[in-house]
Amino acid sequence: MAAPWLTVLKVVPWVEVIRKAPEIAEGARKFWHAVSGKQNHHEPPVYDVPYSELPSDDDKEARIQSLEVRIAQLQTQMVESSKLLKTLADQNEQLVAKLEDGRRRVARLSRIVMVLVIAMLAVSAWIWHLPPMAA
Repeated sequence: MAAPWLTVLKVVPWVEVIRKAPEIAEGARKFWHAVSGKQNHHEPPVYDVPYSELPSDDDKEARIQSLEVRIAQLQTQMVESSKLLKTLADQNEQLVAKLEDGRRRVARLSRIVMVLVIAMLAVSAWIWHLPPMAA
């Protein structure tokens, strides 16, 4: 049962996986910080009062500015997340292709082994039924 897994592990392009690992780790780290809810300290304050109840135009303008900053941050996070997902999808695609190649090889080897076993049994039966040789 372990032999197919060993074959699969041998077929995986480990050089590619190792080469792209820092890029994926950095992307995952950025993604985690973006999603975990940690906000920058230099971000404008978020208002709890509804927009229509803000007392002055300056407060309304500040609210709009803070929302625009937040939208820009979310867009940046979305782009970073998309890049990370694309990288992971590319690696997944390569891994699936290598696994499929390994599966095909194992299936081909299984058929060859079956043919050889049948041939060996046929030869054994033929030898078993040969008349004994007189010396």
